[in-house]
Amino acid sequence: MDRNRLIELLTKRESGIITLPEARELNEHLKGDPDDSQLADLLGKTLKGHFHQQESVESTYLTKRLQKLHEQIRLEDNTANVVEKPKGSFKKMAWAVAAALVLALGSVAIYIQLTHSDPADHSKNILTTKKGSKSNLVLPDGTRVLLNSDTRLSYNQSFGKQAREVTLEGEAYFEVVKDAQHPFIVHTNAMDIKVLGTVFNVRAYHNEKNTQTTLLEGSVEVILNKRNERNLVVLKPHEKIVVNNHPGHEVPLKADEGPVADISVMTIKTNAEDSSILETDWTKNKLAFDQARYSEVFPELERWYGVTITVKDSAILTRKISGIYENESLSDVMESLKLATGFRYTIDGNNLKIYK
Repeated sequence: MDRNRLIELLTKRESGIITLPEARELNEHLKGDPDDSQLADLLGKTLKGHFHQQESVESTYLTKRLQKLHEQIRLEDNTANVVEKPKGSFKKMAWAVAAALVLALGSVAIYIQLTHSDPADHSKNILTTKKGSKSNLVLPDGTRVLLNSDTRLSYNQSFGKQAREVTLEGEAYFEVVKDAQHPFIVHTNAMDIKVLGTVFNVRAYHNEKNTQTTLLEGSVEVILNKRNERNLVVLKPHEKIVVNNHPGHEVPLKADEGPVADISVMTIKTNAEDSSILETDWTKNKLAFDQARYSEVFPELERWYGVTITVKDSAILTRKISGIYENESLSDVMESLKLATGFRYTIDGNNLKIYK
């Protein structure tokens, strides 16, 4: 693999914005190249940490990281049987790649800080992910958040001082640090989720027919917006609430969509083989469907792979599919769906067309 490409992929992986196809490309390369694999492991250990959006990334900070990495590489190089390549080629290459990577990571942090501020309100931090990418971040209070593709998360710069509130459009997985004095609140269009310290997932895409909150650990209070009755629901671990985004069907549903219950609370299913949960499989780079209509599957593929899908026969949208795809390319997924359903498709760049 070209050095520039390796630096690019390692940078994206360390900053949490690598796409699934890129992750697969990097993993396959590292499996076949012991030196680059060793380098990647070393960089991962040395660069372990997080960039906070509200922090400035100064040159002295990056210099310290470079010095630390240089020292780590020197120690590794002096350790018996760690590196066997002659003439110090690994050490020289590691330092060059490491320097570029650390500087690139600094650029990523600066980019996030400068480009995700709200023009209308400079007191807000805003992080967005594009289709085909995900992002990790740690909020000022230590809460860990993983953003799914096509997602927007915003919070005030005063976050954690008087309140801990974020606004979400899209999907995110939260591991909230406990703070009894400052409840953590996630605002979405359909509901607000209030917690003290817990692990949960929120799915709130504006173009989907419902909003969901799945609780894994702890307890959450869900305050339902735009509802006259039953406006507060308390979830227990392994429960999920699904709320219709269009109560009373004020907005017509698509032809392939049946009536949707206004509010549903249910126990989530756990995979007997590995104890995984469909609602959070995406955090492990798994694309999972359980009797999902293609009208739901195709928008998910668009977000996952950053493509545009056009369906030429609307009857296909009513069909259902179940399956789990882990680090699969778009072509591999489409071939699987094609065999299961019998439709035809063509891929032209980022445009995918599906025929009967």
